[in-house]
Amino acid sequence: MKQAPPAPEAFWVRYGWLLAAVWIIFLIYPINALATSGVDAPRKIVGFGLIGVFAAIYLIAFYRYSGHMGREPNGMVVLHFALLIAVALAGVPLLGVNTLSFGPFIISFSAYLMSARWMWWTSALTFGTAVAVAVVGNLLSELLFLICLLLVLIIANAVNATLIRRSIAADALHQNYTILSEQERMARDVHDVLGHSLTAVSLKAELAERLLDADVEKAREELRQIRALTQEALDSIRTTVGGLRRTTLQEELRSVRAALQDAGVAAVVTGDAESLDPVRSRALSWVLRESVTNVLRHAHATTCWIHISPDALSIEDDGDSLAGHHEGHGMRGMRERARMAGANCEIGASEHGGTRVGLQWG
Repeated sequence: MKQAPPAPEAFWVRYGWLLAAVWIIFLIYPINALATSGVDAPRKIVGFGLIGVFAAIYLIAFYRYSGHMGREPNGMVVLHFALLIAVALAGVPLLGVNTLSFGPFIISFSAYLMSARWMWWTSALTFGTAVAVAVVGNLLSELLFLICLLLVLIIANAVNATLIRRSIAADALHQNYTILSEQERMARDVHDVLGHSLTAVSLKAELAERLLDADVEKAREELRQIRALTQEALDSIRTTVGGLRRTTLQEELRSVRAALQDAGVAAVVTGDAESLDPVRSRALSWVLRESVTNVLRHAHATTCWIHISPDALSIEDDGDSLAGHHEGHGMRGMRERARMAGANCEIGASEHGGTRVGLQWG
C-alpha cells in the first residue's frame, strides 16, 4: 500500500512555534516601561516575572498545539489562552496602560491556535479596549503606535489565518481524494484478480464434474489445477492489497490462454508480448485479464483474437455483442487503467460479430 501522505498541517506543527517566537521582541515595550517606571525593586521583579511567565505560556502553547490550527480549540488550548489573559490582567497594577502591549500576542494566539470566531471576538475586544483607554485617558498620542500596530496585526492575522485554514482544508481534501483513489485502485485490482481466477475455477470445476464418471484421473488433475488456481488467487489478493502486484503481459497471456483452452474457446494470438516496456506491459495485462474474463463469462464465444503491438492491444471475440448491455464495473475499470497509463481504451463491436476491446497509445 502506498505510504500515507504527510499531514497537511505538518509544516505548521514543526515550525509554527518558531514563527510565533519572532514576535516576542515586542515584549520590549512592557519591559522598558517597567524598567523606567518609579516602582520599587521588588515590584519590578514581580513585573518582570509576570512578563516572563506570559512569554513562556505563549511559546509553550504554540510549541504544543500548533497542530490545532484550523480546528475548534480543545480544553488545553483554552486553558493556555485563559492563563495569558490572567497574567496580562495581573500586570495592570504594575504596568498600567503598558499592559496593552500584551494585546498583539493575545490576538495572534486566538488567530492561529483557536477558531475564526475566537479570533474575531478577541481582536475586536482587544482593539476596542486599546481605543477606549486611549480616548478616556487622553493618551491617544502615546498609544497611537500600538493602536495602529493592533489594527495592522488584526488584518494580517485574519488574512494569514484564513489562507492557512483554506490550505489545510485543501490539503485534507486532496488527502481524502488520494485515499479514495487508492481504495478504488484496490477495488479494481481485487475485482480483476478474483473475477478471472473464480471464472477459471468455475470452468475447471464443471469440467471435473463431467469427467468424474468418464475419466477419474483427468478429473483428479482438474481438481489439482483448481487447488493451484485458488492458491494463486490468494497470493494475488495478498500482493494486490499490499500494492506489490506486478503482473507482466507475458504471464497474463499464458494464464488467459490456458483459461480459454479449458473453456473450449480457441485463442488466436499475434504479436510479441516480450517487446513491451514494463509500464505498458502491466497496463495491458490488466486489460487483457478483464477482457478475457468477460469473454469467458458473457460472450459464449468460440474464438478469441488477441493482437499485441508495442503501442496497442486488441481483444476480439465472435460471441454475443454488447448491444443492449450497460457498462459494468469491469469496463469502467479498464478505461480508468488505460487513462492512468496514458492510453485510450475503446470498447465496441467486433468485425467477428462479438465485442472488441482496444487499448492504444499515441
